[in-house]
Amino acid sequence: MDREACLRRSTSPFVLDGLRSKVQWWAWCEEAFQKAKAEDKPILVDVGAVWCHWCHVMDETTYDDDEVADIINKHFVPIKVDRDERPDVDRRLQEYAVLISGQAGWPLTVFMTPEGEVIWAATYLPPRDYGGLPGMAKVLRAVLEAYRAKRGDIKKMAEDLSKEIAAWHSPSEAELDRSVQLDILASLAASFDEEYGGFGTAPKFPPITQLDLLLLRHFYDGKSVYGKMAQATLRAMARGGVYDQVGGGFFRYSTDRLWLIPHYEKLLVDNAELLSLYARAYAHFGDQLYRKTAVGIIKWLDEFMRDPSGGYYASQDADVDGEEGAYYRWTEDELKEALGDLFPKAAEMFGLYEFKWPEGRATLSIVRIVPEADLVLERLAEARKARKPPRVDTTIYAGWSCAMAKAELEASRLAGIGDKEFALKTLDKIRREAWDGSRLARGLRGGGPVGEGVLEDYAYCALAALEAYSHTGRYLDWGVEVAGAMVDRFLDQGGFRDVERPDPVLKTPHYPVADTPNYSGNALAILACDLLHYATGIRKFRDAAERALKALAGKLARLGPSAAGLAIALDAHLAEPPRTVVVGSAEELLRAALAAYRPLHVVMPVASGWDYPEPSIKAMLAGPKPAAYVCAWGACSMPISDPGRLGEAVRKFRREAYRLE
Repeated sequence: MDREACLRRSTSPFVLDGLRSKVQWWAWCEEAFQKAKAEDKPILVDVGAVWCHWCHVMDETTYDDDEVADIINKHFVPIKVDRDERPDVDRRLQEYAVLISGQAGWPLTVFMTPEGEVIWAATYLPPRDYGGLPGMAKVLRAVLEAYRAKRGDIKKMAEDLSKEIAAWHSPSEAELDRSVQLDILASLAASFDEEYGGFGTAPKFPPITQLDLLLLRHFYDGKSVYGKMAQATLRAMARGGVYDQVGGGFFRYSTDRLWLIPHYEKLLVDNAELLSLYARAYAHFGDQLYRKTAVGIIKWLDEFMRDPSGGYYASQDADVDGEEGAYYRWTEDELKEALGDLFPKAAEMFGLYEFKWPEGRATLSIVRIVPEADLVLERLAEARKARKPPRVDTTIYAGWSCAMAKAELEASRLAGIGDKEFALKTLDKIRREAWDGSRLARGLRGGGPVGEGVLEDYAYCALAALEAYSHTGRYLDWGVEVAGAMVDRFLDQGGFRDVERPDPVLKTPHYPVADTPNYSGNALAILACDLLHYATGIRKFRDAAERALKALAGKLARLGPSAAGLAIALDAHLAEPPRTVVVGSAEELLRAALAAYRPLHVVMPVASGWDYPEPSIKAMLAGPKPAAYVCAWGACSMPISDPGRLGEAVRKFRREAYRLE
């Protein structure tokens, strides 16, 4: 059994870091479980990511401890799992951890039998007892004792946990009803933080799907409370420390209620969904802060995250040389040296003396606007160039890159920003290198494909293809191919599974419905199916969305705001999303249609023939050209040839039909 071969088969930078450890790590492979069975040893699973600060801390302290490493190497088979590369393993083990300890997150520490039964789970563990946390050395001995003396109890507990998880993932049918959104909105209003924006207390993740739901309902229902909650939260995040004020891009989450002190990792998928969100918010509300924030995300992409051949890199680490946030935080002396005579203005702008500086280093947030703000940020950006930047994981995950390509395309049409050509080059690369005609790879690394695509990969790529079609008149065929494969390979009686083939160790099918805070896999898949159905008339997609929604509707009612993405998908299914069909060669009409904001609006340029079953488009092609038709909730406008009138028609045609109250 070759441990290094198992590790290198993963090629994950997080897993390969294990080769330098005192602990003799394996990757998640069949041979590791065979070794555990052959030697009758329990398994220790460490789930983490290359961007994760506390994963680094645990590697550098707990797993570098001689006593801890010695116990693990003698009595356990240790396995490292990259949560980005294997989200299926991560999600299943996170669910066990929540049931056992009430905790989830990274690093995730799980103990298993060689047969895959979970013994115990936690998150970060120090080497010795500290701050109320049990030390790893003590935990290892306790697990080893239980494994040797209480096999029957372990087996019974594992069976009970598996039954509970299987029960949650079983179908939960209910009537499909748009009014479930009202319950979610009421819950959001009850938990809204009037003082600092967002919902609930610390920690605060950017509530992406909840904000998208507020934009959707504010557009159609016009209730001021929806706009108030959305705008207060969007502004607080954009001005807070959770956003990199100097270099652009959002960190994963804020540790405090004020959006001030983040953990400093930046993930591509978070920033993709936030770029889309801020572009939509700018188009809806017209606030220049939202456009500026979106520009900052693109600035971060330009500096760190673009592969020259197409594709976006996966993440950027929180740490530099073992210090979290070292690249982003500032001492008072560093700020004075960088800013010179502008320091007093910067102190006013950032409220430097109004908040505590953890470890004497400030995270910058905008407290008030000063006329010199742009110059202050320029000087800080120049000073930061001398620092060593955080490590970038250059893996190109198919779904995340498609999500960012879609976001840049949206930003280009709604806010006039972003690199449209790079986004299209990314889709070309994913289609060429990660798609074999029937299946997607999870991603690309080291010049070739890696892993099997998961549900979100297929759904993001189908949605990105549809967005690219709106701009170019191409890519629709690929979107249909990818979505068709997704339906064929992932849909069953419980909804859309997260993976085509569950792992042989963790066999329970999972049907992702909760936002993380990113859109859940089922929300994305259902949206892709419904939007493609309304665009093409392919009934297979609508039937798939209906089947998935009926299986999951009961969970939506129970999860509430945690499944806001699924509520948006339900609304798109029951309330036909608006689309604008532009027939003939009509660049000005196409630009007007693309620039007009309306939630879930799809633009369809049809220059000549039409090969799909949607019948109205053939009729439009037989009419006057060039012309545009706005369609919404079962009706289409008369042909429109004036670009100025078209934008207004997109925003207003049958708008009242979509109201909830």
